[in-house]
Amino acid sequence: MIEALAVPAPGPESPKLEVEADIIGADPCDVACDAMPAHVVGDLCAKDEHWLREHITHCAYCATELRRYDRLNSALTVCGDRCCADVHQPPPLALPPREKIWYTRIDSPVGELILAATREGLREIDFAKETPDALFAIRTRESGADALYVARIEDAEPEARWHLQRAATELNEYFAGNRARFDVPLDWGGMAPFQRAVLEATATVPFGHVDSYAGIARRIGNPKATRAVGNALGRNPIPVIVPCHRVIRSDSSLGGYTGGLVIKQHLLHLEGVTLA
Repeated sequence: MIEALAVPAPGPESPKLEVEADIIGADPCDVACDAMPAHVVGDLCAKDEHWLREHITHCAYCATELRRYDRLNSALTVCGDRCCADVHQPPPLALPPREKIWYTRIDSPVGELILAATREGLREIDFAKETPDALFAIRTRESGADALYVARIEDAEPEARWHLQRAATELNEYFAGNRARFDVPLDWGGMAPFQRAVLEATATVPFGHVDSYAGIARRIGNPKATRAVGNALGRNPIPVIVPCHRVIRSDSSLGGYTGGLVIKQHLLHLEGVTLA
């Protein structure tokens, strides 16, 4: 695994976006999207603002996102000007309840899998060999949710239970060669816009076909983002169902895969894909 280079933290008035974007493995589009709220409220230093403006000149996706932020800020400013005169005391702070995610483990031809779902849909599939319960719980808690393990799917909360059962059934049918498309609802959670766009485009690659990282970049209207697409697919939280195994390099070599290349080869073979 390639380790990110350690970079000293910049001071409050020092530029940091270009530094973050240059770290090995970083996705410049994610850096840009994360900086847009600070741009709206005027918290970016001049050099960071310049970096963001330079980035959107060659990234149509991020340019569209920034325009959305600016339009939303203008609308909120108008609303605030009209409402603030009548507000004398802010309402008491009420923190929202922590999200709950129910998860279980199932067997499959590629090893044990963790299936995790919310009331809204399937949130995650994890290759369980690499993820003990303690690590999954910590990772979920760091994302702002609570992980609740159920030994039997029937023990999950009713709506999450339905998503878990449907995912397990569809995966069993897929591995048995009886399903080419998944219909279980997905919950994307608080995913960054660029990553979600990449995964939604990847979900349209048909069973038994492949596309390249460059091809996915073109699908999302950002043909220069081939490396960023690879990084986003490396963080795919719902592999198999969101078929990042169908995305390969332009030279027809496999590329990478979170679960390992043996699993990627197994899934492609299952779908009848033979690479040159």
